[in-house]
Amino acid sequence: MSADAPGPGPGSSRARGRLPGQLRTLVCERSVLDRADGSARWTQEGSSVLAAVYGPRQAKIQKEDAERAVVEVVYKPRSGPQGHLDRSLELEIRGILEGIIPLGMHPRTSIMVVLQILQEDGSVLSCALNAACAALVDAGVPMNTMYASVTCALSPDERLLLDPDAVEEQAAKARFCFTFPHHFDLTKAVEGEAVVCDSALGCRSHGSFSSDHLLDAFQLARQCCERVAIFARLSLTKSFSATGGA
Repeated sequence: MSADAPGPGPGSSRARGRLPGQLRTLVCERSVLDRADGSARWTQEGSSVLAAVYGPRQAKIQKEDAERAVVEVVYKPRSGPQGHLDRSLELEIRGILEGIIPLGMHPRTSIMVVLQILQEDGSVLSCALNAACAALVDAGVPMNTMYASVTCALSPDERLLLDPDAVEEQAAKARFCFTFPHHFDLTKAVEGEAVVCDSALGCRSHGSFSSDHLLDAFQLARQCCERVAIFARLSLTKSFSATGGA
């Protein structure tokens, strides 16, 4: 399933005429792997990540925790062996997942999330986080909240660019990846109104920026996470309909 952002405006200098605050086309496919308990492929045009979830299942003795489940994350680059950055991203993603999964419900078990980078054209961490969330839902893993992730880049002329591609990231003075929890308020609309929390689950930044730039990026990402949340819910609803679940 895909969802297109509003059309380009005049004077845009971004690829395909995108505006600074405009997302690329989002595509989410669920249940794409037969042997995983849950899986999803999340694509943002040139970037695509395949996520697979295994568990909760019996943890290995050396990793077992008597009071809670253990979350394991494997981040596989598009090609070649894992590097230091890949292992750093594993820790970042695991920290976010441990914050939204009620680990005490499944003591002595393991929940493994494997992320395979298929295409890499900017905003890959956000793409991987969104893929992981979709795969956890597909696996039926209990979660305290849903979340959405968005990347921003600070251009050389100090404009904030939403969902940057690889060229924009390379030229940027700074990059920010924000992850926000969200829910749908069913009292405000028949299908629920997306409500994005004021606090972030995670923030990863790189480069040179001021506190004002960080706060502006925070607000822009939070606003955009509402759009990602609405798309993810629509994708899930259509997935249920296609399988006869709705």
